[in-house]
Amino acid sequence: MEDFIERALGNGGHLSKLVQGYIPRAPQVLIASKVGQALEEGRHLMAEAGTGTGKSLGYLIPAAQWAVANKKTVVVCTHTIPLMTQIVNIELPRVQQILKMENHNLKYQLVKGKAHYACYKKLEGLWQESLRSNSQESKMIQRIFTKVSKEKIADRAAFGFDIDDPLWNRISASSCPAIKKPDNCMIEDLKEKMQKAHIIVTNHAFFFSDLIMRKKTGNGSLPPYDAVIFDEAHELEDVCCNIFEKEVNLNKFEQLFDFFFKREALNDLDKSLQLELTQLRQSFSQKLDQLYAAVGKEMENKAFKLVNEKIDVSEVCSILGDFIERAKSLKMKGVSDALDRLFESNDDLDFIGENAKKSWAYWATVRGRGDVSLHAAPLFPKAVLANGLFDKVPVVLASATISTNGTFSFFAGRCGVKEYDSLMVGSPFDYEKKTMIICPDDAPEPDSPAFLDYAAEKLQEVLMYSGGRMLVLFTSFDAMNQVARKFQQHCIDRGYTLLVQFPGCDRENIILQLKTNPRTIVLGCTSFWTGVDVAGDALTTLVIVKLPFPQPNEPLIQAQIALIEKANRNSFVDYMFPKMMIKLKQGFGRLNRSVKCQGAVIILDSRMRSKRYGKTVLKSLPKCKYSERLEDIVQILPV
Repeated sequence: MEDFIERALGNGGHLSKLVQGYIPRAPQVLIASKVGQALEEGRHLMAEAGTGTGKSLGYLIPAAQWAVANKKTVVVCTHTIPLMTQIVNIELPRVQQILKMENHNLKYQLVKGKAHYACYKKLEGLWQESLRSNSQESKMIQRIFTKVSKEKIADRAAFGFDIDDPLWNRISASSCPAIKKPDNCMIEDLKEKMQKAHIIVTNHAFFFSDLIMRKKTGNGSLPPYDAVIFDEAHELEDVCCNIFEKEVNLNKFEQLFDFFFKREALNDLDKSLQLELTQLRQSFSQKLDQLYAAVGKEMENKAFKLVNEKIDVSEVCSILGDFIERAKSLKMKGVSDALDRLFESNDDLDFIGENAKKSWAYWATVRGRGDVSLHAAPLFPKAVLANGLFDKVPVVLASATISTNGTFSFFAGRCGVKEYDSLMVGSPFDYEKKTMIICPDDAPEPDSPAFLDYAAEKLQEVLMYSGGRMLVLFTSFDAMNQVARKFQQHCIDRGYTLLVQFPGCDRENIILQLKTNPRTIVLGCTSFWTGVDVAGDALTTLVIVKLPFPQPNEPLIQAQIALIEKANRNSFVDYMFPKMMIKLKQGFGRLNRSVKCQGAVIILDSRMRSKRYGKTVLKSLPKCKYSERLEDIVQILPV
């Protein structure tokens, strides 16, 4: 492996023949060596590599060589679409060329969830109907059908034109009406390609959804794999816990019953049998309604409440079990998927009611009037990954920000990795010359009533120096929207474009405007702390309004704190601070994306100066110039 890496990445090596002006990067070579060693020895690897080290190519080259040489399959998971696109469209074609120079043929395949692909059976039916119409939708259906049938395109992102959600939902492969898969089924074709691939690229969410299926049935949508590489691994915990979360409510069961009772096979049954099934459904719904009403009564008008005791769901689950068994005994065609989903939801209800696993959190929520849901989710990935992933295959966890205080112990402990190799590679960027951290000395306490007014006024002052090219990161949508309202007119009066994130917005379009229009200010929350990649002078000023501590008003976080304090440990030291640092380092990394980047990171949170941990925060960030006077920003902003 070492000799191959030298031939691939060394002076005059394979990559130098593919990339003009290529100069070997020692950090990238080190990453490749450690990943290759981990795969060959079947060991886990924690790898933190700063921006600009060439991390993705560093792990892809040894992974491809190992997979091809040993006839193995490696799954590479990313969190964001831009990184996934970069790997599939730029990095892997280069790796494929490198392997060709070694007389190897690398095969790779991009895989997403079924909802991203067109179902040929559904599309063909709509196409037949569209031939009798001349509407705009009919023309669009014919255009899609041509692409699918002639060019074999199935991925929504690959069509080259927008398809409205309502139409796409009617043709997506999220569910298929075919009892027997047709020869031209896109999903079946994708499965064949995956079976032949050495490297499969997917996202965290799809991987964990597949792992749930694999743990339940022994099989998943992905073929058997021999190693997994998680890039953007800092996102692994949140995605994993969200995907493994179980939620059951009245509406979910009613939808599943409707799905079942709309099946054509039901019409072929005797009226007495139809009535029998309907009565079982009504009995179940009645009992479940009573159960949820009792839970709702205990909520005391709270939006959510942790549940620490067992809920007796035995009678409700038993009735639904009788329904499923009776329906199966009737041997109806085309209802197995509906019954499987009812069985799974019944299983989830039983699991939540038992409240048995100490490594899980259980809670109830209320939306609107009496719309109660019961939930359960793992408190940390270790609860579901230690057995089923880390005990099965070698796993590489790579990110620019997964260490805290110079070690991986916090992150590794939460993921469930006991034994692992480790690697820390710093960024090649010259932070001391190119970046300044400013913590203004006039900031009020972040929880004071005056803080949001102060934040809006400070943004006006920052704008006077930066002239736009600014990203502002918030920890709550409510605070962001309040500041936006106070700041908006100021931007309009001076000809600046203010873009504010909202649920469902096109994030990539917002980022594109920031890249192309220098008089742009972006206010972002949640997803804007990661994955925003704006290189050069298009982004020169990053404002972090508050330190991103976890919000204790969320059920999982409340449960985390309760668990730690029950063990007589300090929840701030053991959970809140390390989680904050991982997210802060991600946010900080939005400013420096290339060697040409230069600018200021302004942190408006006064705790950076007033709390003892403020010095620890600064030590954990790259070493930069520091000031407590905003006017010093002129010393660092590019001319």
